Amino acid sequence: MNVKALKTISFFVLFLLLISNPSFSREKRGRLNVVVTIPVLADFVRNIGGDLISVKSIITGLENPHTYEPRGSDVKAIASADLFVRVGLDLEAWSDKLVRNAGNSRLLQVTAARDCIVINNNPHVWMDIENARRMVTAITEGMIRADPSHTDDYRRNADLYIERLLTLDKKIRKDLSLLTGKAVVTAIPAFTYFLKRYGIKEAATIISVPGKEPSARHLRRVITLMRKRGIRIILTVPQFPPRIPDLVAEETGATVVVATQLPGSLPGTGTYIAMLREDVRRILNALGKRDKPE
Repeated sequence: MNVKALKTISFFVLFLLLISNPSFSREKRGRLNVVVTIPVLADFVRNIGGDLISVKSIITGLENPHTYEPRGSDVKAIASADLFVRVGLDLEAWSDKLVRNAGNSRLLQVTAARDCIVINNNPHVWMDIENARRMVTAITEGMIRADPSHTDDYRRNADLYIERLLTLDKKIRKDLSLLTGKAVVTAIPAFTYFLKRYGIKEAATIISVPGKEPSARHLRRVITLMRKRGIRIILTVPQFPPRIPDLVAEETGATVVVATQLPGSLPGTGTYIAMLREDVRRILNALGKRDKPE
């Protein structure tokens, strides 16, 4: 083999090594390309990355992340991504197959809930602001791995965002203080972490298994419990059909409060912070307190 051929082969091998490096491929395309499973993760990524990133959420808000079926466009998005972020805790059981089908060998992945405080393997961990802080930290570390040249930017943005979360946490605790020690019923276990953080009891859940309707016997138990304890609030989400919560409310005189665990699924909930504020506003309105939290 002559010298010219050896140089050509060496150059080709070096080129392959370079393009397989995540930082190299990202710089060629510009901004860090991040794909996430649900909107709350997209919001975290935006607050950490700002103009340095582009982000796409597979779930847009109204789909059920437990039962979602990926589309071809999702596979295409993962195939060209630098970083993939999911919650974990079996919330997105479909995501492993999605990543395999995308065949992106340079894709970096982050399980955002890896350091969260978990209750009964409930995946809605971000509804506790302390868990949200931990998720932001985990995502920041993943973004730094994918794009080390902007380490300082990502860390600074994350610190500022966490400060905002902690300020909001104090405000919510004050706003919901009148509910401390009291009980509500939930349609699905989407608010378990939120309620626990602010000292509100989750007396019962209408549906504990995603996609499975409650039995008549279970509904009777919930109704009896609500009557006995004088529970007047049923928390539900826009993804959940209103028929069953409305039936329970009719039997008990309770008020159904449609709140959300996914930013963008209700008006005024475009970000994680806006979502929590709107959830609090709706709960307070159900209690007859009409002043909107700041």
